[in-house]
Amino acid sequence: MRLFVALWLLIICVNAQESVEFDYEIDAYYSNVSLFFDIDSEHELFNATQMSEGDIYKRLFLNSLRPNIFLIEASIHPMGIGGLYFRQNNEAMYDRSKLEEFNWIKAITAGFEEPYALSFFIGRMMLFKREQSDYIGKNRAYTGLLVSVGDYTIKENIAHRDRWANFEIKLKGTREKDIQDLDWSFRIGSRIHENKNFANNIYFGARRSSIDYNERILSFLYNSAFSSMIAFSADRLELTEAEVMVEKKYPLAWAKKVSFGLGVGYLYSSSAKYRGELFEEGIDNHQILIRPNFKW
Repeated sequence: MRLFVALWLLIICVNAQESVEFDYEIDAYYSNVSLFFDIDSEHELFNATQMSEGDIYKRLFLNSLRPNIFLIEASIHPMGIGGLYFRQNNEAMYDRSKLEEFNWIKAITAGFEEPYALSFFIGRMMLFKREQSDYIGKNRAYTGLLVSVGDYTIKENIAHRDRWANFEIKLKGTREKDIQDLDWSFRIGSRIHENKNFANNIYFGARRSSIDYNERILSFLYNSAFSSMIAFSADRLELTEAEVMVEKKYPLAWAKKVSFGLGVGYLYSSSAKYRGELFEEGIDNHQILIRPNFKW
């Protein structure tokens, strides 16, 4: 948690500077606070409001070697931490929640392998401006190099001491309009573990989410999300993990721009993911995922 204390001190020191922006996001699975540093003060950030999604990807890719932004982000994963707390304090109930290979607690809390992280990003960023407001918030798209660090890794809702680092090339964006929201994320990276009980890996991931608050509540085309990830051990190129998730979003008529989402997915973890004390030869884990969430 010292990582978060250091970041909050940094926010206090620099938030008054014009070249620094502060933003935050509250989510049951991934909550964060972020600082954006403008490192190309001679040029304004490009306004991509009128560009199509494909043109946004193309422009970011062609300018990826000309960084204009540096980002520091501290993230915390509430449901992951909740799973750790539940198992630590209710081991007997945790065992009773298992039905062969299916575990209700893991089904709801799985998705992040760490309770929290500190991330550093440098790359190219564009903005989406609103006509009626100068506030940007999460209306950004960017591509570049992301480095994340932490000191615990989660296995079966148990945290193991492990200083780790992720190195990613990432393309990510959020576009919020009055009645529509669109999120996308594409990444390729590698995770390095200090704890030798975890195999270093390389991974590929993609996610796209859209919601239209004026569409019918049962509309799947406009109110849904899809994500996938696949990982291989860095030394043997063996499949270590694969995940796919489909989510249906339900706009709530009684609240402005609030929706409930229910995701259903599948997570596969192979014995090749672990080494040493955590290795179980021939043991593959198949886990159904259930991910309820609110967005506002």
